[in-house]
Amino acid sequence: MNPSAVSFLRRDVRAYISTQFLYPLLVVFSLVSLVSPTLAQDQPAITNITSTGTQKTIKWTPFPGIKKYRILSSTNVGGPFLTNSGVVSGYGWRGLSSMPFSFYTLEVTPMTSDELLTSIVLNRLAYGPTPDELTRILTGPNPIGPDAFIAEQLAPELINETVGGSHTNIILLQGKFAAATDVIPANPNNYATIGDFRAWHVLRAVGAKRQLLEILLQFFENHFVTQYEKSVDYFDPFYDGGLNEQRLATQFEYLENSKWRAALLNPNCTFYDLLKISAESPAQIIYLDTVTSKGNGSNIANENYARELLELFTFGVDNGYTQTDITALSRAWTGWTLQIVSPENALNPFALRTTNLLASSIAVGKTNVNTVSNLAGVWAFNYNATAHDTTRTKSLFTTAYVPARFGAPYATKTYGTNTVPGKYTLGIPTTRTGTNGIRDGYDVISFLADLPFTQEYISVKLCRLFIHDGFPNPSTDPENSGYDFYNYAGGNLSPEAQLVRDCMTAWETSSPKGQIRPVLATIFNSELFRSHSGSLQKVKTPLEYTVSAIRALRSSLNGSFQPGSYSSDTDGHDLVGTTGPIARMGAMSLFDRAEPNGYAEDGAPWISAGTLNERIRFVQAFMMITGQPGYTTGVKDDAGRDTICSPVALITNNLALTNRSNAGAVADYFLSIIYLGEGAGNLDLYRTAAINFLNSGSADNPPSLTAFNNLQVSVSASSPYDIRVRGMVAMLLSMQRFHEQ
Repeated sequence: MNPSAVSFLRRDVRAYISTQFLYPLLVVFSLVSLVSPTLAQDQPAITNITSTGTQKTIKWTPFPGIKKYRILSSTNVGGPFLTNSGVVSGYGWRGLSSMPFSFYTLEVTPMTSDELLTSIVLNRLAYGPTPDELTRILTGPNPIGPDAFIAEQLAPELINETVGGSHTNIILLQGKFAAATDVIPANPNNYATIGDFRAWHVLRAVGAKRQLLEILLQFFENHFVTQYEKSVDYFDPFYDGGLNEQRLATQFEYLENSKWRAALLNPNCTFYDLLKISAESPAQIIYLDTVTSKGNGSNIANENYARELLELFTFGVDNGYTQTDITALSRAWTGWTLQIVSPENALNPFALRTTNLLASSIAVGKTNVNTVSNLAGVWAFNYNATAHDTTRTKSLFTTAYVPARFGAPYATKTYGTNTVPGKYTLGIPTTRTGTNGIRDGYDVISFLADLPFTQEYISVKLCRLFIHDGFPNPSTDPENSGYDFYNYAGGNLSPEAQLVRDCMTAWETSSPKGQIRPVLATIFNSELFRSHSGSLQKVKTPLEYTVSAIRALRSSLNGSFQPGSYSSDTDGHDLVGTTGPIARMGAMSLFDRAEPNGYAEDGAPWISAGTLNERIRFVQAFMMITGQPGYTTGVKDDAGRDTICSPVALITNNLALTNRSNAGAVADYFLSIIYLGEGAGNLDLYRTAAINFLNSGSADNPPSLTAFNNLQVSVSASSPYDIRVRGMVAMLLSMQRFHEQ
């Protein structure tokens, strides 16, 4: 949208205020709305009109993305409406009662479409904006625009990723991760801990150019959830409390994540590819208990993985399956387990257990090959044919049909070997013996990956991630409201339901079927994503909040993008420890979720008095620097001693010399990089608070009455200028709207 073309976009909301001067205590108001009902939902609304003493006031509800509000008046309802002597402050206007009887209209200047979309993409396809990205996309001399950024992020393999050079810890930690063929050695210092992996994950979230890739990796890690501690517990009997179990558990999380990364860098990556990685993942095999599941003889298969595969990973709760299906499905996974094998057999699921001994074991005379801790090998996915169920039925979705609500093509096509349209029964032979039994599991995930229930459920989850909470879970139960909400055959769909249907169409028509990128492109091209429906509609998780706070102030001050050049940074470890801010803000322990439903994507579970207090505690510590009054290592540890920033450095790099002591200019700069999607019209109260803080010397050491424009610009920790700027930025990062994205 061209701002010069829209100038002031008039929202035709008019109020007539009349004052009876003979009876100053009896004020009569009438509100005349000239807005059609269809437009009234898409505009600010005047909510209150008062006249007290010598003052008239008009108040209205805020509207997203507004640069400026203005009240115009006319003594004639037909206009012309002109500016008046009243004052707009926040979401209200004040004028004198002595003004003539008038009609009033509220005008708004909206953000341009590029400004709005830039805000959305940097808060959805990325972990929040950085000043450098804002310059590159929107405000610089040759901005690429938000659509070009979307196109970049949808093809991450074409982005020259330089994150490894942005912090020394990234390469250092990368060298500690164990590959799939690495034998666990006696020296634990060569291998990463779970804290190392978490720190590496966070550092990439902070600094990666492939931001959408990092967002998707966190999403799918949370979707196909696993638990580090459960892997540790599994290995404890084999290694008896040593460090090997911790290194193995970390390795499993890293390998799973790295396989997803490689898959998502493939332009043709499908949901099946990601589901297969999860099914074969040693971390998943342990987490949902297939590692010990047996179906031979009188053994009864463990149902945990079968249940979550349907309920959480593919179909969604109460959507296309029954308990009978879970029981039958569990038998397909019997024999999927782990084994310690020779390194050359790390990718061979049929390999026998290794008999190679560790040199350290031989040196002390421990040569018993039946003792796992004596062995030199790698733990990997392994298929134990003797444990597989080859006698009980594995028929799934017997006589089940795609519900009528799906309509064509889903309710009218054939599935698998079925010849009846809409029937999606899957029969798995019980005659497969030996290594052929492994095919049961692959047949299942291949079949599930592209059924309409899976297409729908994953599309719903991606829409929640990138647009807003509140997309309901689908259901095949006609008594469930989700059935009617996603009744595609019935027509008259809500914008949300229509978008889910469009995502399913992109999934169904891609070749190979189920490609992730066409589904994402459908979401990113939708009106829901590009409008205010996709702007500032979600609450940040603890990970998103901490990373976005660092990114909001993160600029390479000399343009080198090298370690030490950034105005804000972290070593990664500071954020992710067991007592770190991400954990304190709601027990978000990365790669260690106990419950199989993953951490919440919606806002409610993350917001309480206690968790908000921890967010503010983090921000205050983040803004502190050694030498600042009130600084102690204990207080700074609330953010981490290596989680640092220099907001004054941003000022000196981006504001003209004459503006550096101008409280309004300084406030405006930080409002523009912290609250990208708001529009200045909605930030008036924040701006006033920021200016008042800068001019207040109450935080000085000692307190002073010196106005901000009389302070010497300084990055010294003890200088009043630096103290006030840090305090003001901490206040802005603590306010409600920064918790939203």
